[in-house]
Amino acid sequence: MNTTSYKSQIKKIILLFIGFVLTTFILGGFILNGLLRMQPQIANVIVIAAILFITWKAYKNEGKNLSELGLNLKFKNIGFAFFGFVIGGLFIIPLVYIIAFIKGYPVIFNQTFEGSYVLKGLWLLFPTVMLEELAFRGICFKKTVEITNVAKANLIFASLFILSHWINGSAFGDPVAMTILLITGLGHVLYATAFLKSKTLYFPIGIHLGGNWVNYFVFSNLNPNDPVNGQLKPSLINVVSNDKVQLFNGQLLLTTAVTALAFMLFILAIRKWTHNNQLTV
Repeated sequence: MNTTSYKSQIKKIILLFIGFVLTTFILGGFILNGLLRMQPQIANVIVIAAILFITWKAYKNEGKNLSELGLNLKFKNIGFAFFGFVIGGLFIIPLVYIIAFIKGYPVIFNQTFEGSYVLKGLWLLFPTVMLEELAFRGICFKKTVEITNVAKANLIFASLFILSHWINGSAFGDPVAMTILLITGLGHVLYATAFLKSKTLYFPIGIHLGGNWVNYFVFSNLNPNDPVNGQLKPSLINVVSNDKVQLFNGQLLLTTAVTALAFMLFILAIRKWTHNNQLTV
């Protein structure tokens, strides 16, 4: 690829990514949620449709379509979505128990759990997961891989993924939150590896959704000393904490390291997984 073509591709990628960001904040945040006061979940679905349209249009201009991201409704692609959902959820379960053991937090079954609450979590989480996968593992990521390599593309988009979580979580200036959210960088590598190996974005969508659902709705944190998070949520299992404030200490570093190791093992497992249409990563 010559210098002119390379710069042209970089420009397209940057403009596409900026387009996704502006669509999310202007259309979703300012217009739909702000001016029209639309229900957040419905607004998110509209934003997803808009980003899919931008992606489709970009590929159409190149004589391609959404099959470049494996978003066509083939049986194999849909199968990857369900497979990803299962392994993503199963991955989180032992990790929650290990972290709770290190911190000394009791993990208790909630006898008053509500199945409707747990299942509703899928609908609440899906739009955010879909938006993140389209923005950070979609056309921009794939084109970056094509003009550079997987390592460089992962470095760029893992950094952007971390930054987005710092912004959304208002983590700047909070060393505890910023340290914990560094794990989202490995999350990007996990989802990106799943995408490249399967050649369908449905696989990382499934892993991402399954993991988040188990982490936030099958399990939930209960802190009696915290007036904000001290209410019992009707999730299936509660992790009970008596800590008033999370501290930046050895325990935090240990649990972050354990979580990072778990993600790296998961990434390695997917990297070692092969099939007939494998893409070398």
